[in-house]
Amino acid sequence: MRMVRRWSGVSKLVLALSVAFLAGGNVSASTLVTYSTSGTVESSGVTGSGVISFKSLTNASFDSPSFFSLGDFQVAALPAGESTVYKNTPFSITLIANEVDGGVPVPNGTPIVISGVLDGTVTGGKQSTVRALFNPIGEVPFMTGAFANVLTLPVTDIYLVPSTTNEGVTTAEAHLRTSPVPEPTTIALFLTTLAGLGLRHRFRTTSPV
Repeated sequence: MRMVRRWSGVSKLVLALSVAFLAGGNVSASTLVTYSTSGTVESSGVTGSGVISFKSLTNASFDSPSFFSLGDFQVAALPAGESTVYKNTPFSITLIANEVDGGVPVPNGTPIVISGVLDGTVTGGKQSTVRALFNPIGEVPFMTGAFANVLTLPVTDIYLVPSTTNEGVTTAEAHLRTSPVPEPTTIALFLTTLAGLGLRHRFRTTSPV
């Protein structure tokens, strides 16, 4: 006599539930994020009249995962023949998550500060060689309530257009990936269900042919 393990219908159900649960944890449904930003351009490293500012956002929103705007760099016009030079001029942008899926997140892993420098020259109203060079941030993980987030900067080097192009506006963008985190009670219930189903797994005894 020998013991042969057979997959019963219950065992197959256990496997199916496990795969579905694990797969579900990796799928990010669309999540509405409402946020605000504030930005500053410092005066150090500026030779000439300061003509670059940052336009912040208040209660903007987007569906995560997605690219989204951090706000706009604004280049104003100079009189013809005049120039302003930016050399390692620091800037910073602060991101704050106000709501996630309509609720105020607790805990809230923001504010997050993104920084960099401006380098280049603005001449008159039609020329700009200024670049916004962001400091690398890699992947920034943070929590907003029951949601896990990962913030990235896909582009860390952008040219700022002159005042005659797009009214001098250049948008800074980031990318956010948001995923719901299963509640402890949900995980406990799932594990309890698996344990109960596992106890019903049967062995069938067969005789050698």
